[in-house]
Amino acid sequence: MRHSGFISDGAATPSVRPARPSTPRGAKAVVAAGLATAVVALAGCSSSSTAASGSGGMTGDIRILANITPVLTKSYYQGLVAPFVKSHPGVKVVIESPSGTNVQSTLQQELVSGSAPDIVASSLDPVVAQQMTTFPDESWVTSTPLSDSAKVDGRIWQVATGLQNQSLVYYNETAFQKAGITTAPRSLAEFTAALGKLKQAGYVPLQTAGEWVTGAQFSMMANPALLGDDPTWYAERNDKKATFKKSAYDTYLKAYAGWIASGAIPKNSLGEKYQASIDNFLAGKSGMFVMGNWLNASVNSAKNLPFKVGAFPTPTPDGSPPKQMSGQAQPYSILKSSKHQALSLALVKYLVTDKNAVTTSLRSEGNFRAGYSYPGTALDEAVGKIVDTAPGTVAGTSGPGVNAGFGNELNTVVQSLYTGKSADEAAAKLDSWWNDNAGQ
Repeated sequence: MRHSGFISDGAATPSVRPARPSTPRGAKAVVAAGLATAVVALAGCSSSSTAASGSGGMTGDIRILANITPVLTKSYYQGLVAPFVKSHPGVKVVIESPSGTNVQSTLQQELVSGSAPDIVASSLDPVVAQQMTTFPDESWVTSTPLSDSAKVDGRIWQVATGLQNQSLVYYNETAFQKAGITTAPRSLAEFTAALGKLKQAGYVPLQTAGEWVTGAQFSMMANPALLGDDPTWYAERNDKKATFKKSAYDTYLKAYAGWIASGAIPKNSLGEKYQASIDNFLAGKSGMFVMGNWLNASVNSAKNLPFKVGAFPTPTPDGSPPKQMSGQAQPYSILKSSKHQALSLALVKYLVTDKNAVTTSLRSEGNFRAGYSYPGTALDEAVGKIVDTAPGTVAGTSGPGVNAGFGNELNTVVQSLYTGKSADEAAAKLDSWWNDNAGQ
C-alpha cells in the first residue's frame, strides 16, 4: 500500500550513503499523503476556511489543554487558532500546559477537581473516552487520519490533523562513515554490530533519555515485530492466548539489555531529559536516535548542523521490511463537561479541515495526510520514502485492546533494565501487570 508521494527528483533514499546537501525549505514539495494512493497537490485540496460557518454569534472562552513540546509550543498553538479567533469576535482561546507529568495525568487531575478544559490537544488513553463528546458522523470527521481505528465502543471521540510515523532510526552520516557502516542495519544482529562499530569510533552508539523516551523508543522498535504479522495480538493477550514472554517483546528486551551491558547505551541515560537527547544528537555526539517523524522539525531548524542526518526503518529480528508504527498526529477531543460544545466543535473542525491550519500542523512535525502537501527538505523526503515502501502500519501502546496505562508501565519496565533487572524479569513483569490490569 502506498502511503505518500513526492514531487521530487528522487535523489534521496533511505539507504546509507552520502546524501545530497539539505535543500532550503520550498525547494521540493513533500506530499503528505498518509495512507493515500495518489499524489494530490496542495492546490487541489478543498479549502475549509469557512469550516466554522454557522458558528457566528457564539462567544466565550475556550480552554485547550495542549501537548507542549520543543516544537509544539504555546506560541505554536496560539498562532494556529489565531485566524479562527480573528473571524469570531467575542471568542478567546487559552492554551494551557500540563501541570503534571503529561497531558493524560493532568487531565485526570482536572476531571477529579471539576476544572477540566473544553478541548484536549493530545493523544489520550481510551480510558477517558467516556468523558469525551462523540463527534458527529460527518465526512469531515470520518476523513480525518485513523478516525476509524481510534473508535471506542463505535464512537469517534478524537480527531487528528495528520498521521505520524514512528518506527524510524535517525543516524549521523558522518559517524556512520567514520565507523565504516556502509548500509543501513536491517536486522537486530546488524543493528547490534553497528552499535559496536559506533562505540569503537568514539560515539554514543544509541541516543536515548529518561522521562517517557525509554519506553517509547522500545515500542517503536518492537511493535512492528509484535503486531506486524498479528495485528490482533493485544486481543489475544487479553484472552490469555499470548504472553509477552513468548513474543517479539522478549526478543527486543534481550537485545536492549545486551546493548546496555555492552555500553552501546550509557547506563546514565535515564538522567537525560528529552530535549537534552535531541541536543546531544544534533551536536554530533551520538550515532543513532530512534524517534518518530516529529524529529524532522528539530533537524530542519538546527543551525550549523555539523553532520548530515539520514533515516532508515527500525530493525526487525530477521531483517525483513518492518511495518511502521503509526498514530494520530495532533489529535483533538472535546470534553462532555464543556459548556461551549458548539463553539468547541467549530474550533476543532477548523483545526482539522482548514487548508492553512492543516498544512501548518503537518509541516510543524513532518507529518502526513492524504491530499495535502508542504515544502520540505531532503530529510522530509527520505522519511516519506520510508513511509512509501513500508508494507503497512501497526498500532502503538495505546488504543483499542490495550490496557490503560500500558505505555507508562512499559516505560518503567524498560528502565528497570538499567538498574539490573534481566530481560526475563522484564517480560514477566509485563505479563504480570497485564494480568492485573486486564479489561481496564
